[in-house]
Amino acid sequence: MVAKEFGAFLAQVRRERNMTQAELAQQLHVTDKAVSRWERGIGLPDINTLEPLADVLGLTLADLMHCHDSRQKDDTPPVPLEDFFTMLRRQHTVDWHSVRTALLALSIALALWGIFACPGRLAVHWRTLSDGLLQADGWMSSLVIFPLFAGFEFLSLELWNNFEQTGYYRRWGEVNLFIIHAMSFSTPLTRLMRLVLDLLFFFCFGFLLPCCEAWLILLN
Repeated sequence: MVAKEFGAFLAQVRRERNMTQAELAQQLHVTDKAVSRWERGIGLPDINTLEPLADVLGLTLADLMHCHDSRQKDDTPPVPLEDFFTMLRRQHTVDWHSVRTALLALSIALALWGIFACPGRLAVHWRTLSDGLLQADGWMSSLVIFPLFAGFEFLSLELWNNFEQTGYYRRWGEVNLFIIHAMSFSTPLTRLMRLVLDLLFFFCFGFLLPCCEAWLILLN
């Protein structure tokens, strides 16, 4: 599937459906910047996004992959761009959008728990005494610290989402169609790279702050 041709077709069909990039992005749970990049031929949608994209545009998956609108009268049969059946092989991938939603819900739940379970001031910094015990020497109101945690969690998850939608493991291949093709088909090396990056984002941008919230509640 040629990125430039796919992008031009996507833009044409979207305009025919009287949809803006923002409206299409909202229905796909992606950013409008991601849709703009697709239409400009800079990268391709993720494999798991193709089927929802076809549904939103009112196309079959085959028509979308072949850049052909079967509802338009056209005597010329569509020209296959590639063997998309191979590309659409179901892969056992994690739905990171649902994971991010669950992490945000967890962070908010811990924040509410912390506010009600630990009212007043909380110890947020400790120093070690000569006998090895910890003594609190920094304090902050629970009405401040826990909403801050939830807010930072939302911002970090949004940053993670933006990185994913702009293709943080596909961007490196945009200068070479062969590399894009290889990444689309998920070679073993690419799958390993994607797994490492996904886990890195999961722990650093999603799981770390709820852990800090839970640890703060336990210490107080």
